[in-house]
Amino acid sequence: MSSRPDVTLAQLEALIAAGDAGSVSTAAAMLHTSQSNLSISLGNLERRLGVELLVRHRSKGVSLTAIGRKISIRARDILEAVHGLQDAARGELDELEGEVRIGCYLPLTPFYIPRLMADLREGSPHTRLAITEGSQDVLQRAVLDGELDLALVYDQSLPDQLDFHHLAYVWPYVIAAPASEIGASEQVSLLELSAYTMVNYETAFTAARSLDLFRSAGAPLPAEVRATSLDSVRALVAAGVGFSILNQRWGTDLTADGARVVSIELSDQVTPLGLGVLTRPSTRSAKVSTVISLLGAHAKERHSARE
Repeated sequence: MSSRPDVTLAQLEALIAAGDAGSVSTAAAMLHTSQSNLSISLGNLERRLGVELLVRHRSKGVSLTAIGRKISIRARDILEAVHGLQDAARGELDELEGEVRIGCYLPLTPFYIPRLMADLREGSPHTRLAITEGSQDVLQRAVLDGELDLALVYDQSLPDQLDFHHLAYVWPYVIAAPASEIGASEQVSLLELSAYTMVNYETAFTAARSLDLFRSAGAPLPAEVRATSLDSVRALVAAGVGFSILNQRWGTDLTADGARVVSIELSDQVTPLGLGVLTRPSTRSAKVSTVISLLGAHAKERHSARE
């Protein structure tokens, strides 16, 4: 396999300008550089290609050799292609038409993606979403590898190579069965909860987060029952199996089987989760910026500021 030719765009521009102007000094002025710099650039190009591109005339400037004319034509094609790439990139940054590949931490999907799709249909109908649900670590890798444009996640164990765009703070709360011992309370402490069974959502991140709240408060860890979906968590709580600690606020107290849960605030001073979007540290397209803006507006509606 041949090595990459050491030819620069600046050298090609110098050749075209010198051939068009018939003068190195005039070409240098056109390119806003010095005559000596341009002469060096032309000499380097000839050495790299191994051919004479220009004939230097003592009193009449320069002219292209036969091979120089052929190279100049090819150089114009190359520069035109590069300018096309630049125009395409600028168009991508300014254009709202096309696909945005978004990842969403699985428990967040029902709270954000339907509203996002509705907002895009109304405000940016030519922007399409390709949605990937998954765990926090899987989504992080997908953004790093360029498989996703962005991912909606919590601010837990984030890689340094990605940018995190904070959208809102999310405060945990408790759900319980209305007829349970804590169901009539407006507030409950983690120490009180430790005497009951906790129905925990069985993902590595969520389960660990709930238990860490007890550790941070110096409270004993409660007994656990785990479920693989949030619908199951809420149904088990409504059936009196125990309480659960959730982050996202549901729009209804009803569970999938028609039973009810009640929401109770934690009396402890706990650290909220940061909700946000992960992207690679590069220039974002208009489409991606629009999606982040819509997610941010929705997050602020769902999670009001709290001291």
